[in-house]
Amino acid sequence: MTNLQPRDRVLTWVLPSLPALTAFALLMLVLMSSERIVGDELRLRAGSRVEQSAQLYADQLSRSLARRASEIQLLGEMSRTDIPKEIWRDQMQRLKASTPAFVWIGVTDNQGLVEVATDGLLEGVSIAARGVFANGKDGIWFGTLHPPVALREPLRNYGLPVPAELADIAMPIVDTQGQPRGVVATHLDARYFEGQRLDVLGPLEARRFLTLALVDADGRVLVGERPDVSESEWRALLAGPEEASRSVADGHGETHILSRSAVEPRDSKLRTPWHVVASQPLSAALAPVRQLERSLLGWGGATTLLLGLAGFAVSRYLARPYSESERHLREQGQVLAAVINSASDAVISIDPQGRISLFNPAAARIFGHPAEKMIGQPLDALLPQTHRDKHPGYLQRFAESQSTTRPMGVGRVTGLRADGQVLDLEASISQVSLGGNKLLTAILRDVTERVRAERALTQYQLELSELTRRLLMQEKQTTRRLAQTLHDQLGQTLGAMRLSFDALLGLIPADLPPKARERGRTLGQLIDTANAEVRQALVLLRPPLLDEAGLQAALENEVRTRAIDVEPVVLRLEVGASAAHVRWPADVEYAAFMVARESMANAVLHARANEIVVRVEGEAGALRLSVSDDGVGLAKELVAGRPGHLGIVGMRERANAIGARLKAEGLPQGGTVISLTWSAKDAPSSA
Repeated sequence: MTNLQPRDRVLTWVLPSLPALTAFALLMLVLMSSERIVGDELRLRAGSRVEQSAQLYADQLSRSLARRASEIQLLGEMSRTDIPKEIWRDQMQRLKASTPAFVWIGVTDNQGLVEVATDGLLEGVSIAARGVFANGKDGIWFGTLHPPVALREPLRNYGLPVPAELADIAMPIVDTQGQPRGVVATHLDARYFEGQRLDVLGPLEARRFLTLALVDADGRVLVGERPDVSESEWRALLAGPEEASRSVADGHGETHILSRSAVEPRDSKLRTPWHVVASQPLSAALAPVRQLERSLLGWGGATTLLLGLAGFAVSRYLARPYSESERHLREQGQVLAAVINSASDAVISIDPQGRISLFNPAAARIFGHPAEKMIGQPLDALLPQTHRDKHPGYLQRFAESQSTTRPMGVGRVTGLRADGQVLDLEASISQVSLGGNKLLTAILRDVTERVRAERALTQYQLELSELTRRLLMQEKQTTRRLAQTLHDQLGQTLGAMRLSFDALLGLIPADLPPKARERGRTLGQLIDTANAEVRQALVLLRPPLLDEAGLQAALENEVRTRAIDVEPVVLRLEVGASAAHVRWPADVEYAAFMVARESMANAVLHARANEIVVRVEGEAGALRLSVSDDGVGLAKELVAGRPGHLGIVGMRERANAIGARLKAEGLPQGGTVISLTWSAKDAPSSA
């Protein structure tokens, strides 16, 4: 073989192979970069998605169960009033119809006999042996999923669907005297929890094998599917920390990302043994990067081969420059385009003239506009009409600033879909300079459903507050009607009996037998006793001084009357100088009086106090009432209410009904203070 000079070897082998070698090196670099950068990012996102899915499903279950518990707690409050069973059943039926979760709602007496229930099912039947009654007597209780037993045949006979499994919520109820009278119980359909699970998972094509499972305390899967992991790994997950994702290998070597979140109803005494476990195979999470690597490998291999062949051809034209930098930039642009196109968030760029220059597939999916039609269009098509005038000014100020990136608005903006639907979006914006021109890029995430759920929760809380206000107003009206009836009917009748009896005594001969005279004297005493009892009942139902002379006079009479019965406890009233002659709205004075009465009764019964002080302060449009004692104090765990007692709960509901704030706290030195603060500017308008 003829020996080639070094220059000839360079021209014959090295230089022609240089494009192919360079392309191959770049391909390996891009493949490693995609695995390291994109793969790591997808792993982080997969872990976050698994954690968020578990937390979202657990939060939905928690809010749903807390809402159900609040609804039956309000229903149980009806036991404090003497209402016909038909009205009670109608309220239960309305509650059952308001949500698909309820299968059956019923109320029992103290022996477990169902007194009233939805659709009349099991009325007159004893459920004393059932856990829903046995556990519900001791406080609010939640029972995990179980097959229907007592309800199966009644539901079939009534023509209603029979659920495969039910969950229970039960709590004790008391009568008008505050004595236990039975249990209010409900059964929830397991299909309701399955529906929430499917809502969290979303469309099948977008899940990427993400699964959700509802698990009890023993690790038994109640709803959904258990991931394919060993029993020891499953137990370790359930015993480990909540929410933090972890990677676990199954028996086939497949890695799964798992996360657990407990179902803990907030702002509720209800407790559940449930947990939510979310799982996703790591291979499914990394599918986009594998697809990207296959594409890069195919196209890169073909490019390497073509460049190698072309290198031999162009070696004859050494004077013709070949721009490696241009090829490198083009390949980087392809990788960047692949990453942007596979992103789940919308990525939108605009040029200095405010026209769209980049609109990725996620943006097309979120806004409903085809990407090819949006390039070159103004940004106005994506904005509601009310935002279009101000938006260019916001963009101009950001472009003129020194910031490279920041959240848009307060981190959330409003967008407009092609079909007219208004979107809530989490958004950030950044800017770069290309060729002397600034390019603004926004990254947007669709959070419309989450915002809608938050608004629905807020609306539900407002409706619940309004329901409480109406219930207390109904109690007030019922008390007033009962007091009026006692005064105008029974009181008048007893008065007429007294007059008729006195007139009859004047007609009786003086020589009546002693036994007959004793019988007449006894009858007169009974009439006087009945009159006194009617007057006492009127004072308890509605103190007359409250309407006639106001809150201060009514409290003064209440304190003076109670002080005799509670000796040696000192009961004292203090009225601030600015509040001495002030009158507040009737419903405010009534609520404040009832809170003061309940607080004094609680202090006398439970505090073991030596002194109880009631203080009234305020002026027109504002009222401050406090009841303090020097007793044993109130433990922190009892601030929300004593188990089995609704004293503080009832006082708080009365305060909420008039737009006031109620605070109960134990003092460091001992004793308790119950305070109510009302202001006219914070009070709700009358319905």
